[in-house]
Amino acid sequence: MNSPPNGSQRTVAVLLCGGEQFSPYYGGALARWTHEVYSRISDCVAATVFGFPTPKQNVYPLHHESSAAWRVCALAARIPLLRRYQEKFWLRALVRRLRRFDVVHIHNRPQWVAFLRSLGYRGAIVLHLQNDHLGHWTSAALDALAPHLDAIVVCSDYLRGTFALKSEALNRKTHVVLNGANLNLFYPREEIRESKTIFFVGRFDPEKGVLQLLQAYDKVLDDHSDAKLVIGGATGFGTHRETPYVRQVREFAASLAKRKHAQIRFTGYIDHDRDLPLCFQKATLFVSPSLFEEPFGLVNAEAMACATPVIGANRGGIPQVLGAAGRLVNPESIEHLGAAISELLAQPQLRRELGQSGYERCRQLFDWQVIAESWMALLDGLPE
Repeated sequence: MNSPPNGSQRTVAVLLCGGEQFSPYYGGALARWTHEVYSRISDCVAATVFGFPTPKQNVYPLHHESSAAWRVCALAARIPLLRRYQEKFWLRALVRRLRRFDVVHIHNRPQWVAFLRSLGYRGAIVLHLQNDHLGHWTSAALDALAPHLDAIVVCSDYLRGTFALKSEALNRKTHVVLNGANLNLFYPREEIRESKTIFFVGRFDPEKGVLQLLQAYDKVLDDHSDAKLVIGGATGFGTHRETPYVRQVREFAASLAKRKHAQIRFTGYIDHDRDLPLCFQKATLFVSPSLFEEPFGLVNAEAMACATPVIGANRGGIPQVLGAAGRLVNPESIEHLGAAISELLAQPQLRRELGQSGYERCRQLFDWQVIAESWMALLDGLPE
């Protein structure tokens, strides 16, 4: 673990949320973003990450602190009348430490901004949204939030559009900083590329479209009986529960195996750094059939970094990620999704062209070094 911040650098306190561990295995996209960006600007910025207790053997190599208050918060989460106060209790416990930082970087918790100001924090506050946390706020509420913030950062134009038109004051403080891919981990390896392997990875729940992908795969098998489907992911970070939806998906997969001798493999949770790059590198194509408005869709950028052609849902931030370097489909149209998969499986030259276009787009826009430079420029623009 790195040493705490020193007085020669600008200091930033990064607040993770939702009990997320600061770990490559048990953490999610927020922890990964924090590690990838702040590790690249550590010469200029001394960052301390505050979040859920993380075992030392699993923690990212940035300075990380927690608080004994998490024990009380975990207890409060089990009591309905106290649950709404658990995060405020945690912030109260942290505020003395936060006052020594120049900037507080809040992930995905707009409600923390005004509360931190009420506790006396007077440094710069940056609110960083990776999900739609403001789309349901009224114009008055958004206008009231704006004076407490120095900047609000979103990961896509789509996410900005969920609130920008309702508050000009907040829109003026809004910046789009994209998410990225680690090009040292995710890169092409054409010598191991498999034939007719369709890959999916994501959270194992209905909004990610796993069942729709299986239904489309059913149709693909009519044209490509030798096509394989690899489904990666679990219901949580490093954990998995056999939910009714998981059972429904597995039952449909079992019926496909029986009816059409389908080759379907469920990998379970995939270690992001150790195992996920190889999955993308081996896949013939990657499919991201999200049914909800995905704010960004980081897995699409990581697939592109491996020159793996991508078929993505035509909603949320996914079109901005893919640009013209992928295929956009309506994920609720099984016919449309199945036809797009069959087309790419049948045309190796088209796959190569899309894969190369995606690779070049990723290097230009989604390299973590590019993202880190954008973030550094934003921090440089904040008041001292």
